[in-house]
Amino acid sequence: YWRDWSSDVCSSDLPLGHHGFVDSAANGPWGTALVEEFIPALERNFRLIPRAEARLLTGHSSGGWSSLWLMLTNPDFFGGCWSSSPDPVDFTAFQQSDLYGDANMWVDAAGDERASFRRPVGPMEKVLMTVREEMGMERAIDPSGGSGQQWDAWCAMFGAPDARGRPRPLCDATSGAIDHALVREAWSSYDIARLIERRWKRLEPVLRDKVRLLVGDRDSFYLERAVKRLKSKVQALRSATAEPGAAPPAGDGFIEVLPDATHDTAAAIARGRFALDMRAHLKRHGLGD
Repeated sequence: YWRDWSSDVCSSDLPLGHHGFVDSAANGPWGTALVEEFIPALERNFRLIPRAEARLLTGHSSGGWSSLWLMLTNPDFFGGCWSSSPDPVDFTAFQQSDLYGDANMWVDAAGDERASFRRPVGPMEKVLMTVREEMGMERAIDPSGGSGQQWDAWCAMFGAPDARGRPRPLCDATSGAIDHALVREAWSSYDIARLIERRWKRLEPVLRDKVRLLVGDRDSFYLERAVKRLKSKVQALRSATAEPGAAPPAGDGFIEVLPDATHDTAAAIARGRFALDMRAHLKRHGLGD
């Protein structure tokens, strides 16, 4: 079982930050290396079970995104995915921005600052950091995009390198204007919602049987917005491709939004539920011992 709870896990950090187990131009082929080299080497040298049913993925936050990505891009290699509060899984809801349609990362169409981090206070919430402030902090650490922090890490994971081999920024450093050409040419390939739409026939049974996804509806980083959109798109695709009058096939997979849960409280809920669910999965496949 492969666990990646957050970007703080040493095995998933590089000088450019969390690599997300994706094959990227800036970081290299980390997804391929994990699946084709590292896990097979572990299974050859240790008492592991080299079967898909025994290879389980779980993670929270950036690890939640990584586990979901690995499951959907290697559906026959892994037996199941338990993901919580993943980084944006639909780039039309990248936190509070639509990377395809919005003009600016820092402000909305009315000129109001976009929040990046919030803390619920009773029925209200307090914004603790805007996108402009977060990107500014990273630029102060390393103006060339090598801070290793969240936005720079996403640029390395999803983007393309410049002439010097450094990740091209998602937006202009002085105005916040989104580089839509970069989004179309590079970032869009890592948009999980678009991946599912492109490969729906192949991935529908994977979502039905192998993907468990939880997020809090008051996520501290607004990550519930993308999960809700993904859930709606999956439901729409299922309705559009279902046989007339046929009941949808049952499966163990789910996409669930937890009422009142934040990024942190959703992690605690997920750990408890996922541990029991993974144990049940292993027992169903004769691996309970």
